[in-house]
Amino acid sequence: MENSEARCLDRIEAQWSTEDQQKGRYFPIDLINKGVHCLRGFLRCGEDGTMPPTGDTEPLPKLSDLDNRHNGSEPMNSEISSAMRAGNRDFLEKMKSYDTPISWFKNNKGDSILHLAAAFGHLELVKSIISKCPSLLLEPNLKDQLPLHVAARASHSEVVKALVASVTFLSDRLAEENRERLNPYVLKDKDGDTALHLALKDLHIKTKVIRLRHNKSMSVSAETHLMETAACLVNANQDVSFLANKDEISPLYLAVEAGNVSLVNAMLNSPGSDNQGETFNLATRLKGRKSLVHAALKTKNTDILDVILNKDPSLVKERDEEGRTCLSVGASVGFNKGICKLLDTTTSSIFDCDDDGSFPIHKAVEKGHKDVVKELLKRFPDSVEQLNKEGQNIIHIAAKSGKSRSFIMHHINKVDTKKHLLEEQDVDGNTPLHLATINWRPRYVGMLSNYKKVRDIQNSAGLRPLDIAEINLQSDYVFRERMTLMVLLGVYNLRQRGISLLPTSGMTLRSRSENLGGGGEKYKDRVNILLLVAALVATMTFAAGFTMPGGFNSSAPNAGMAILVDELSAFIVADTIAMFTSVVAIVALIWAQLGDRELAHRAFHLALPALFFALLFMSVAFVFGVMATTKHNIGLTRFMSIVFDIFFLVTVALLTPYVIPQVYGLPIIGIATSFYLNILLLFVNEDDEKHCTTGSCHTCVKSVGSVGSSSGGQLEKSKVL
Repeated sequence: MENSEARCLDRIEAQWSTEDQQKGRYFPIDLINKGVHCLRGFLRCGEDGTMPPTGDTEPLPKLSDLDNRHNGSEPMNSEISSAMRAGNRDFLEKMKSYDTPISWFKNNKGDSILHLAAAFGHLELVKSIISKCPSLLLEPNLKDQLPLHVAARASHSEVVKALVASVTFLSDRLAEENRERLNPYVLKDKDGDTALHLALKDLHIKTKVIRLRHNKSMSVSAETHLMETAACLVNANQDVSFLANKDEISPLYLAVEAGNVSLVNAMLNSPGSDNQGETFNLATRLKGRKSLVHAALKTKNTDILDVILNKDPSLVKERDEEGRTCLSVGASVGFNKGICKLLDTTTSSIFDCDDDGSFPIHKAVEKGHKDVVKELLKRFPDSVEQLNKEGQNIIHIAAKSGKSRSFIMHHINKVDTKKHLLEEQDVDGNTPLHLATINWRPRYVGMLSNYKKVRDIQNSAGLRPLDIAEINLQSDYVFRERMTLMVLLGVYNLRQRGISLLPTSGMTLRSRSENLGGGGEKYKDRVNILLLVAALVATMTFAAGFTMPGGFNSSAPNAGMAILVDELSAFIVADTIAMFTSVVAIVALIWAQLGDRELAHRAFHLALPALFFALLFMSVAFVFGVMATTKHNIGLTRFMSIVFDIFFLVTVALLTPYVIPQVYGLPIIGIATSFYLNILLLFVNEDDEKHCTTGSCHTCVKSVGSVGSSSGGQLEKSKVL
């Protein structure tokens, strides 16, 4: 075992001290042997910490007596593995009879018996194994993890304490020059993680799962074990808190990320943190990521933020791995209290942009954090003038993200009285209205298009917002795109003289790139569904005309006449209208199936209103028919009237915006029909974060350059029927 331990200690030495690494010294095994006898007695101490009488213990062999063979490895059989997993201390006595030393047994992962006992939290078994074979304390598995690593990962605090106590006991009995070399706390596994890293990894996730799965008392106990494990390792070696793994993350960063104030305090308040009155420079000691302030802002923990800034205020100038300033991160997560603390510390970062060219106020607007935007505008009104590397101001950003439009416009109107921000163009010549159109933000488009000057501004490609919408409109029906184009068409049509009609639902709108000659195959599914509905309405109303409610007279002189003909007059009228309008819809949709796209558009203009009236009058016919046969029951008749009124209004509200066109040129009617468009806008989903997570949906739109480089005058006029 001497060679194995030497290799392990040499690896510790190489990772811990560059100076010692250059010396190339190995930690001799006889230094451990000096403390083995005392260590075994220490592990057998009573709870009061006193050593037992010498006569109460059998003579303890030396380490050299336990492992007097050459270094080797023996596959661990299932019997040994099961016993270690179960915490069977008696099985250790049985292993004395084996010819193979117990330190040689390894499973297929390279775990020793001490690894298994530590991983499953068997404290007494761990003590027994250390007592019989202390060298296993420094025996790594195939992942280069010591038993201390696996116990820390599993958050077995008592086992970790026992392992730390054993190492400390041995270390205290070594010479001063060798003490630092027995330091398993700095040993890293193949992922670069120390035992403290493993104790803190996924700490916030573990705590959350514990709180969800267990009751309150159990969750407090489990969370306490997590904290005790980490605290024990921190107390054992303060400097480990600042070491980085392969991901450039230190245990201190993990503790900040987990939001544990007491643990962060313990790591920062190390004995050597303030030497001879010198200022403690955390940034120079910290390895890997130095963006502790960023991590604290992401957790929205003001206590940890105070601890870090009080310890080293210079960390506020650090940038994270994405090149973002602390203020930008706080603005991005919407941590208003943290933003205020940062601005109270320093105001210089408000004028520092991220590596992507964005300023803090851009991040706040992009995420729709109203409080942060309000605070930044309050302290720095001139921040509205800041531009990112694409030459975009905060209204550009708001138009792209679609967040907090009313709030943003309200505050912008206070500082931008001349509306020059609305007219400002980015590097591609796009105004905020252009970007709102490109990203299909119909509500933002409606708000920005109220300003006349921005409507006709052309971008670098010579395109107005309306041109962009007409060119990028997909041939398939995408509700959000159609509504955006409808809003723009409404704004531009208001400027024209004469009466014009536009389909409110945008169902018959076409993009400029759409081929008008043939290619009507894409409408077949749409036509077939409408044709099926119209045929069903015609069939039901036709059948109802010959099966009058109440039946027919069988005697002269009114044989064959409906008995309730006087009461059913309203039913007959409504049923007749529903029947013929459904037939009109069927005929129009038959024309739409001929394959001519132009003819299909015109057929839709006739079929949709006809089907709308067919459905409404079918509902009216049903109600009047039922009420004619139950008029003697006043209570039931009133109930039917109330139900009919409610659902009739709902049906009209849903169908009218879909089939009735908007009318421009007639003031009163135009206002009424515009109201339908506002109803449809309520159903538009503009939240890209919830709507699209793969980047394949319609919100992941084409860039302006993909629209075409020709000028607006060269593009053919849009075809809107």
